[in-house]
Amino acid sequence: MSMDVKSTAELDEEAIPAWKRQSMQRSLRSARARVHARSDRFVAAGMRLLREKGSTDFTVQDVVDRSRMSIRTFYKYFGSKEDLLLAVYETVVAREAVPRLRKRIARIRDPLLRLKGYIEALVELTEGTGPVGRMLIHYQNRLAETRPADLATAMKPQFTLLMELIRDIAATQPLRPDLTVETAARLTHYTVLAAVHGRALGSEGAVDVAAQTTWRFCVSGMGFSFTPARKRA
Repeated sequence: MSMDVKSTAELDEEAIPAWKRQSMQRSLRSARARVHARSDRFVAAGMRLLREKGSTDFTVQDVVDRSRMSIRTFYKYFGSKEDLLLAVYETVVAREAVPRLRKRIARIRDPLLRLKGYIEALVELTEGTGPVGRMLIHYQNRLAETRPADLATAMKPQFTLLMELIRDIAATQPLRPDLTVETAARLTHYTVLAAVHGRALGSEGAVDVAAQTTWRFCVSGMGFSFTPARKRA
């Protein structure tokens, strides 16, 4: 008696045996892990070159040589050097900047002071990175013009943190009635970044604007009081 065994591709989704589903899942997990490992090597190489040079003045071949992988493999994961730089920027925000911001404010309990700590930490973080920080600011400004959607994706972890901070304040006292938490967060986000970037780039008068002044400006603009009544139990 002969048995015809259909390939997985010929089977309906519900007809695929459990063992085949598990096998495919293991295969996909393994493939994803390889993709992440290889792309991460290129991103890590790009980050090292940025720190060493303090600029984006390096080539795809420099990245390939530093990662010890092939240029063919590079173009499997990135369409261009610009795509790699975007990945580097997104990695810096998600894996370095936001964790450091969260760590800085983790022990602060007052919602208003948590926002103050966030702004102070962002100033220190941006100014403390020297040429690399200034280069990333210039690159962010370029992305705002050429790839705004990609910039928004890269900045999402930081914006999400700011949303959390403002939502926590709004839970203790009224937000200005013509604002939503998201709108307040966007206005605060743009204001703080402009102030912080101005300081880091040495813009005229920017260094005279203290982090606390920026914080007070944002808090007042959202309609919050600096001495909020305690939340009722």
